[in-house]
Amino acid sequence: MNARPVLVSLLALLASSTALASSKPAAEGPPRIATLAIPGDKRLVRIARDIIAAKVALNPDLAASIGLFDDAVVVPSYTPAAVARQDKRFAKDLAGLDALPWRTWAIDQQIDVRWLKANAEDARHRLTVERLWTHRYGEYLEPTADAFISLTTYAPDRVDLRVRLAALVPAMLAEMLEQVTTPTARDLSTGIGLLDGMRVAIEQLPAGPERAGAEAAITDARARLAAVDPSTLPEFAVIGADSYAWKLEHLLLLPWTPAQLVQRATDELAVVQGQLDTMSLEEPLLPTEAEVARGAALDEAGFLDLYDGVVARNLAALRAMDVMTVPAAMPPMHARETPDALVPLTGDGGSMNPPLAFGAHTDGWWNVEHYDPAWTPDQRTNLVVSAAHAEISGMGPYAVHEGVPGHHLQLSLLRGMDPIHSILQDGSAVEGWALYAEQLFWDGGGFGPTDTAKAKMLRSYRGRIRRVFYDVNIESGTWTLQQAADWKTPPADGQHTEPDPDVLRSINWPTQLITYFAGKSQILALREEVRQKQGAAYSERAFNDALLAEGPIPIALIRAKMLGLPVPE
Repeated sequence: MNARPVLVSLLALLASSTALASSKPAAEGPPRIATLAIPGDKRLVRIARDIIAAKVALNPDLAASIGLFDDAVVVPSYTPAAVARQDKRFAKDLAGLDALPWRTWAIDQQIDVRWLKANAEDARHRLTVERLWTHRYGEYLEPTADAFISLTTYAPDRVDLRVRLAALVPAMLAEMLEQVTTPTARDLSTGIGLLDGMRVAIEQLPAGPERAGAEAAITDARARLAAVDPSTLPEFAVIGADSYAWKLEHLLLLPWTPAQLVQRATDELAVVQGQLDTMSLEEPLLPTEAEVARGAALDEAGFLDLYDGVVARNLAALRAMDVMTVPAAMPPMHARETPDALVPLTGDGGSMNPPLAFGAHTDGWWNVEHYDPAWTPDQRTNLVVSAAHAEISGMGPYAVHEGVPGHHLQLSLLRGMDPIHSILQDGSAVEGWALYAEQLFWDGGGFGPTDTAKAKMLRSYRGRIRRVFYDVNIESGTWTLQQAADWKTPPADGQHTEPDPDVLRSINWPTQLITYFAGKSQILALREEVRQKQGAAYSERAFNDALLAEGPIPIALIRAKMLGLPVPE
């Protein structure tokens, strides 16, 4: 199948990927979809550009968060005419992919075709079957709010782009109020939160008609949403069992049905819990005088420095391991308080904005909880202690997951990669790698040898396994949000548990919560398959390098390349 050797160094793989033929070289000036250096047959390149552009039309942050700033000045539209045009566009691209002699091409181009097809099929499914915009304000608000965040983060000097985007907001909100005909109570609450977050982004713009128009439209839309009595609405809506199973097979390319995934999670949860039950844990650490003093003086800057310090220590520890190739000049990662527009969806903390794949900006951002001046001295001291002893606190796995060798390292390697792999990212590959990275860091000695340190890593893993249960059961219509919340955190004294942002992800981003466990499971299985095939020649460092070099595409496609198997239909 003309496959390149698999277990070679990461740097060599990245270098070879930039040497592939492209129908159009990268141009001078700001990077654009039209000038991306996409490798392969010119017919494939043309279709790839169109699928990427069509997906950006539905989600401008897909462009803004990757460095294609000028392409991000669009807003979603779901009028009947727009949906028909978009569906026809994806259908044409799918027909074009099917007509290509792609099975005769080198495996890298076969993988590109298969991944493009999965993305186009999912877009059509969302447009014609799921139709989330009929009840979910977030289909309009989330990608637009995220685009403002990305443009502010990565291109603060391009105020012109944010002004142009703001000019599109009034018409978008007017359409949203027309098209969202069956909102739920949860959609209403999330929509109000997203409008409030978007207002913060708009207020950072210079005074002018675009800002004034956007602010007025946001004020009007918020008032209309706030005037609706949530008790008159259904609580939430889901995509349903059939669509949920469809996404696992056709978008995530998983080898399991939802029921099989739940069974795997059940089995693994028992193993992890069994390990935790046998561990001898240390007593909580008592703060030193120096830590008490630092806690007493902790201000916002010092609070963010705690996170930055943990990332720096993890990077130093990773460099001392022989588990993967770490670039000599890693892009920096800075902790910052979570942008307000993200909080309604992600909660306060627990997300990141990676280094860009295109353009000059190379920094990444770790979005952590907001600093609270009302924290007590004990709360401040506990934060200091947690950061100082991250290897045995919850801070350790958290920093590895969001930082190195997790998301920040993985996504910092996208620069120079095939744009189909760097732009169209698979959730299981992204979240699966970050969860796998927690175990990788433990196995390499990064958390130290104690049961307490291992327990923190296992508890983090256990939490991601448990997500499978409420995501599958909520979206398949088996559980209510209340049942999921009470299962996640059993209520005390007969009181119900309030569904938290983690549970609510199930209705905002169907299938996202299962990607952590599903991705890690696939990576571990692939690692064992490669180990069996390579025998004495197997190298964990080479395996991890090769995995990262393919970018965040489905593990099923990476597996085909690594094992010399046919690319799955």
